[in-house]
Amino acid sequence: MDLLAALREKFGFSSFQPGQEEVLRRVLGGENTLAILATGAGKSLTYQLPALLLEGTTVVVSPLIALMKDQIDMLGEHGITNVLAFNSTLSEDQEHAAIARLRQGDIKIVYVTPERLEDEWFLATLRTLKVPLFVVDEAHCISQWGHDFRPAYLALGNVVKRLGNPTILALTATATPAVRDDILHQLGIDNVKPIVRGFDRPNLVYEARRGDKTGDKLKLLASLFSGKDALKGTGIVYTATIKNALEVQAFLSAELGVPCEVYHSKLHKHDRTRVHELFMNEEIRAVVATNAFGLGIDKPNIRFVVHYDLPGSIEAYTQEAGRSGRDGLASRCILLYRMSDTRVQNYFLTGKYPDVEEVQRVFGTIEVFGEQSGGVTMVDLRRILQLPLTKLKVILALLKKSGYIETSGKSAYGLTEAVRKNRELVLSLANYDTKKTYDQSKLAMMLQYAETRSCRRRFILNYFGEDFSPLNCGACDNCLKARSQGDALRAAGANEKAALVGDSRPTGPYRIADVVQHAKFGQGTVERAEKDLITVLFPSVGYKTLLASAVSKPTELRSA
Repeated sequence: MDLLAALREKFGFSSFQPGQEEVLRRVLGGENTLAILATGAGKSLTYQLPALLLEGTTVVVSPLIALMKDQIDMLGEHGITNVLAFNSTLSEDQEHAAIARLRQGDIKIVYVTPERLEDEWFLATLRTLKVPLFVVDEAHCISQWGHDFRPAYLALGNVVKRLGNPTILALTATATPAVRDDILHQLGIDNVKPIVRGFDRPNLVYEARRGDKTGDKLKLLASLFSGKDALKGTGIVYTATIKNALEVQAFLSAELGVPCEVYHSKLHKHDRTRVHELFMNEEIRAVVATNAFGLGIDKPNIRFVVHYDLPGSIEAYTQEAGRSGRDGLASRCILLYRMSDTRVQNYFLTGKYPDVEEVQRVFGTIEVFGEQSGGVTMVDLRRILQLPLTKLKVILALLKKSGYIETSGKSAYGLTEAVRKNRELVLSLANYDTKKTYDQSKLAMMLQYAETRSCRRRFILNYFGEDFSPLNCGACDNCLKARSQGDALRAAGANEKAALVGDSRPTGPYRIADVVQHAKFGQGTVERAEKDLITVLFPSVGYKTLLASAVSKPTELRSA
């Protein structure tokens, strides 16, 4: 098949971006595929073009309604209109009309949220269609070790089987080696070798600035919008909370005269649309936002992304920072932080993971009310239990995946037949305790990135399992500082000493991906190696930074 001709005909592009053609050929050849492509590398094209070429309806699982809308709008601009999206914004009449169109069999792409695939009636409709390709976008959401775990994704492996095992394409921009393995396992395609096309974005300049006292970060922010080193162009300022977003937007606008708007999940839809359009049209310099803003933002010339608070993980940071500079021009990614920022992220974690008592309360409530006609709904459960929505979703997904409950109707829950017959079944929460510890270790890695004196680019690439050999990346604050110090030393004639400035390459006995043994934490995989320190990912406790002398090669590997 002449894929380049198809690309020109369908989308008007003259060439593929790195990795796209390899993914396309695998998918069109019927091979299950996991593709890790950098932010801005054109992931959507890798399923849109095959969907148009294959016979039948491609199902695309997408986590956000805004992402669906952006993709459908983009396809419409290319004259491709035989696409649909099923999500919570549809009225009952709109949904019936969309289902009627879907059953006609001429829809090429149908976008769905993972929650919609929990609806037996909707799944039954999909089963009447020929589904050649099943796409999992933002596939890290399926992994309990991913940075944005979404419980409803856990059921996708079973959905694929019920749709007749179509070819699977899983896509993400941020996945460590451990997350890649878990994605493949959850989807039931363990034997697939991922396609990985580098996380390195050479045009991004990484910086971090620390504030120690209350008010320091506002001063640091002010310095970024004034003076000879001021930020240029338009960009995004991310905050961890709505409260901080409102405070920062007011400060930028009132104190510094920076035209900016605020964006968060509690804004009315028309306000979100207004801010989005102002930003895209460059009528404002910045959007101050929570992480609700960004996914699907197709603006190539974002010149800066500033994080006013410490994100919860390296994955979250690189995904958000990576929204800058998609046109390939120099862009700045600046992290402002205080050590106390970790409190906010730890607070988020406590609201996310269930304990045994909470799971028992949810199960008991479904046991009592689930026998009523139609089961017990999510709305009922929230009203009765007063649990945070995210935690409730996690518990329901855990109970469902473990075979304790099942959905009845569109969004109601009841006990499974197996549980009705055997009330002695015991639920294990050990994996969720491990997950919480793991996520806390990822937060510690984020703080380690903020505090590092060595190359930030190497830190990020090592985290994602990539080696980075250059002595000095020349595009992070630490390397730029080391280079200027080296220039000063050379000018003074101290050539030998200058050669050592900024040298933080691995010099110890271990390299990335080496398997090592620790007396307390067991076996793990080396993620970073720098001088006499290594960072190891242990399945039971997450990331630990240790002296290289604290670990050893496992006995079986040494004997081999």
